Amino acid sequence: MAGQKLSAKVSETVEFLDYMLIQCDHLAHAVEEYASAKKPAQIEGVRQQISRDLGRLRQRAMVKNLGVLADEAGRLGVAASTGGNQMMKTRVLRDGIISLKASVERFRKAKVDADVAEQKTKAHAGEGE
Repeated sequence: MAGQKLSAKVSETVEFLDYMLIQCDHLAHAVEEYASAKKPAQIEGVRQQISRDLGRLRQRAMVKNLGVLADEAGRLGVAASTGGNQMMKTRVLRDGIISLKASVERFRKAKVDADVAEQKTKAHAGEGE
């Protein structure tokens, strides 16, 4: 992306996707904190924080019209808030956060590549006239 100017809409989307990547790192750290928690009050507090963070991330993705990513964050939020033991939730959340991060990275690359291709076609169309 170095040296490539993106359109305003794609630039805004890429900026939000970068925010999502940062949040994925934050959530991965929180999941590890959840996995290492020993006291029931600490376990519950971290689990609730993860669930709230995923809910907020889902809402923000819906506002940005990124439904697939919002659905994935929502699915993880439900997994964090439903019943089950700590070990099972840790495994599900670890795998889910990794999957969400990979989806965000793929989506970001696709957005940038599509915008670059669109700009090239516009530039070639402008040269032909």
